[in-house]
Amino acid sequence: MKTTLLIAALTAALPVFAAPAFAADELNVAPGLSYAGAPVGLHGADPVAVVNGDVITGEGEFSSVLNGAAYYFATAENKAEFDANPTAFEPQNGGFCTYGVSVGKKFDGDPRHAVVHEGKLYVFLNAKTRELFLEDVAGALTNATQNWAKIEHVAATDL
Repeated sequence: MKTTLLIAALTAALPVFAAPAFAADELNVAPGLSYAGAPVGLHGADPVAVVNGDVITGEGEFSSVLNGAAYYFATAENKAEFDANPTAFEPQNGGFCTYGVSVGKKFDGDPRHAVVHEGKLYVFLNAKTRELFLEDVAGALTNATQNWAKIEHVAATDL
């Protein structure tokens, strides 16, 4: 009887230990797994298109996984461009709103409110947070860099 209970308890606990080891809210991703086997980042928008100034929803058949997030692309060409140089297209601060990170928070990052600055993609909660970022880009980036090191592994609800 004790052996049966032990086996049942271990079997019930197995999914907890077999699940991927993600820390709380390190990436701003959709819940669940995507076509690529990881949560979808950037709201499913094609990051190559976003960097080029256009917000286009990608397709699951054209996807790549980077640092635990799946990114969808509108075309095979965009996927290939991303795969050749992913850091040029990966949203900064885990895809959270860069202005929010600069003030110590993890707000949703919406690709419709994106800025490419010095070859890096930054996303924002809305037009207002993007405007606040643009008022003092250097200061916001300094604060965001310092804060991200502190909050990257902290759940958004704990900030």
